[in-house]
Amino acid sequence: MRLFKGNCICGAVKYELNSEPRLSFLCQCRQCQRITGTGHSAEFAATSKDTVVSGELKFYELTADNGNTVSSGFCPTCGNPVLKKSSSYPGILFFHAATLEDPGLFKPQQVFWGASHQLWDFVNPDLEVNEYT
Repeated sequence: MRLFKGNCICGAVKYELNSEPRLSFLCQCRQCQRITGTGHSAEFAATSKDTVVSGELKFYELTADNGNTVSSGFCPTCGNPVLKKSSSYPGILFFHAATLEDPGLFKPQQVFWGASHQLWDFVNPDLEVNEYT
């Protein structure tokens, strides 16, 4: 098994997965664009029971494009977004791929919320695009 572990910029928040991610994706919804400051977020999903997170996270709650509640977890020291939780997927954590110690492990499988893409944000055209997921 590949080792998926990572941390925020300052190292105050760390995580490690005890299994492979369930899904890896790019999300082009407006909330992800705002959280990352770019055209999409790169994320992977893991069950909370298969994940160890250490350090304090502060959460900001927002309403996603599909109406679900999403909580974004940030390091209170450096402000780095680390993970998200969604009311539509209880028990699943969505980690920002750039926080991985080895970001090369991240291999996106598809694109979500393609209807919100920005014309200047180019993603792999071979990825399946879901317009409203």
